[in-house]
Amino acid sequence: MSEERTGDDVGVEIRIDRDLLETWPGRFRYPDVLIGLASETGPGSDADGSALARAVLTRAGGRSPRTVGEELVDRGEFEAAEYLHTDCPELGGHDKEALKRRLEAARAAAGEDVRQEVRKLEREAAAAGVRFDLLDAEALVARAPSRRSAVDDELREAADMLAQQVKPVADELRARLERQAAEAVTRRSDPVMKRVDALIAAGELIAARTLLNREPLGTPIPESAAPLPPWNPLWTPDELLDYHLNPAANRPPEFASWEAADTNGRELLAAYGRLQKEDSAQAAEAFAGALSRFLGAPVRDGVARRVDDSRHHHTYFDGLFGTPALSRLHPTGRVDLYVGGPGTTGLPDRLAQQPPHVAVAPGLAAPEYTDRRATAVLSLRDLLRLVVLPEDRPAAMLGILARQWPVAALIGSRGPDLAAALGDEPDAAWRTLRWIAHLSLGAGLPLAQAMENCTAMDTASLRVMLRYAEDRMPAAGAALWSGAEGGWQRDEVLVQALQEELVARCGGPAAEAAWWAALAAGHPSTGEVSTEDLLLMAEACSEWPGAGEQVRAGVEALVARGLLVRAGDGADGLLTVPPSGIVRMLRAGAEQQLTGLLTRLAHARDERDATGAPASSAPLTSPAWTPWQWNRFATVPSLARLAAAADGTGTPAAQAAEALAELRDQDPAALAEAQGPAVTELAPLLDALAAQCRDHHPGAVLDVRCPPALSVEVPEPVLRAVLYEVLDNAAGVVAGTDSGLVQVVARAEAPEVHVEVRDSGPGLPAGSRGRRIFALSAAGRERGRTGGLHRARLLLRAFDTPSVETELEVFESGHPTLTGAALRLVLPEHTP
Repeated sequence: MSEERTGDDVGVEIRIDRDLLETWPGRFRYPDVLIGLASETGPGSDADGSALARAVLTRAGGRSPRTVGEELVDRGEFEAAEYLHTDCPELGGHDKEALKRRLEAARAAAGEDVRQEVRKLEREAAAAGVRFDLLDAEALVARAPSRRSAVDDELREAADMLAQQVKPVADELRARLERQAAEAVTRRSDPVMKRVDALIAAGELIAARTLLNREPLGTPIPESAAPLPPWNPLWTPDELLDYHLNPAANRPPEFASWEAADTNGRELLAAYGRLQKEDSAQAAEAFAGALSRFLGAPVRDGVARRVDDSRHHHTYFDGLFGTPALSRLHPTGRVDLYVGGPGTTGLPDRLAQQPPHVAVAPGLAAPEYTDRRATAVLSLRDLLRLVVLPEDRPAAMLGILARQWPVAALIGSRGPDLAAALGDEPDAAWRTLRWIAHLSLGAGLPLAQAMENCTAMDTASLRVMLRYAEDRMPAAGAALWSGAEGGWQRDEVLVQALQEELVARCGGPAAEAAWWAALAAGHPSTGEVSTEDLLLMAEACSEWPGAGEQVRAGVEALVARGLLVRAGDGADGLLTVPPSGIVRMLRAGAEQQLTGLLTRLAHARDERDATGAPASSAPLTSPAWTPWQWNRFATVPSLARLAAAADGTGTPAAQAAEALAELRDQDPAALAEAQGPAVTELAPLLDALAAQCRDHHPGAVLDVRCPPALSVEVPEPVLRAVLYEVLDNAAGVVAGTDSGLVQVVARAEAPEVHVEVRDSGPGLPAGSRGRRIFALSAAGRERGRTGGLHRARLLLRAFDTPSVETELEVFESGHPTLTGAALRLVLPEHTP
């Protein structure tokens, strides 16, 4: 160590030999020391020695290694954090493992940050029409896990260079815009000017130039839509409407900017004015027709019917989804409309369970709270802002309505609905996602880019992100998943929700084990992995002899569900995990997840071997009571003991009597209190029950249709018992026929899940139709049972939630061939 004085000032420069610090035990308490030691600076450098000295002296005493490790990870100094993790003897076992997991997650997040930023710059360059080939994305991603700050510097430099290329183009377009605005002779050019200005601000310079050249936009994007004018708080909506409806009124000069753009707009306001005076079906039909014409839809014959004793009439309108950019979001295009008359201030009852619809009435305003619901209110203020637009009216109106509806109004209640909306063409899918984010969430390009990076446009993962954003947007606003907030990669709740969705899609433990093995063994960039590598990874993570077979058994299920893609025809060839940001993020913890899962599977197998009990996923067997019949007693506490006693020896009278007595005496309310909250995956349970039912009723054909990722908030034993009663009644009726069919269709109707069971039997007896079927099951009584459906209904009703009233109900099938009984289970959907 040395000291130097320079000039008259007391300037002290202290150097510490790097070789000395590399062996100093206290180095792990100083983050900047570790950064210096992990850097590529040569050991003999004077600057290096000075920097290391300052790193020691600026933090007297240092900090605990755990705190230093967390700080290094947060600063993106990953090499230094790894140095501490590997070499620090003070880091205990728990702290060491926690730092390892944190470091792996942060490195994965850093790589996704880089991918997303590079993709953002590439899209900006494409939208501006300039060339951009300054960055090698994969090389940057490979460097990000070492030291993030160096990569950030390169990204900023590339962004600055791109901005320098874009600026002259944007300046030239703004100059043209100013010249055209000065030459405009009417206000009709104002919307076009605003659209061009918005496009320039968004960096969409190609689209801006197209509009300036008076050329039609071939592929509209949200930024190209004409914006709604801001409301003038000095006026009330009724005052402004009066100026529109009374041409002789003394209008202020400011009214000129609020005149309707065409006859359709004036007719729409006139139809609204009629609602203020007349409560009739004719007035409601006139408004619906005017609204359709205003949106550019062809004239149609409409009918309005009064809703019960309310002041509302039910009708419908067209044109809201009439443009090519929006038509995919609602293929039929038609939207229900509830029109209220004079003095209407509320909504009709029973609208909550209807598909998304619109309500309009003179005294009706949009709610100020942020909860979304099926009813979107179109207020007078909204209409007055809309009629000034000469074009883009459907997009502007949908932007008002969609932010009141749940996001499912645009993406559907199932993954295939969103897949159909996005389509197969990547550019069209990207534009549609931007429209969804803009219309439903009020979000711009950054949010859509975050979702694209995270999901790689996988529709199931996109639905999770969109529904999650729906709840987060009111609080987070435009900052949601922004770089300043750490991006989606650091939203732990979102990452966990996406992980649960992917795991649920696996469909079972074996497939889940194969998926984690594929992530752990796959190539970091391409995701490629061989079947042999999967088996080797399973063997490395578990000493259980059955680990490899579990993984092998799950591969085909993953291929069938699209979670693995097979290269070639061979069963042992290369497999690929479809790449996405969330998959790359989860890869960091895949080996740990696989180890834990295989340990649990091995432990469960050991317990079964020790007790002689069959696998929990396998049916309990008994010569007298089949595996199918034991499902009836799924909620009985002593089920395992009774079934074990009966196994192999028939079903002795004592065991049968005890099981029946427990079932008869069971209190559904007490069972619900004892069970507590639980989540059941619907598809695996339905598949297992269907297989058992076919074995027990050989003549019955079961057609089961259930989305793979559908889960409900009902305990598995309860749902098993309820479904048994419903399916057994249906299958027992059709089993003796030549073409007996039982169809089971499950679908999400957020916040509910409906499981509908139809059969091809003769239907319910006249005396058992409606609610009476639940009081006494005639078919069950003929087979020595009474009240099975009644008990199932009581059991299900005990497990309702604050948002869903669980129910077992009769419904009208409406099917041309399945004309027998039709029963529906209403269950609460589980959403991550």
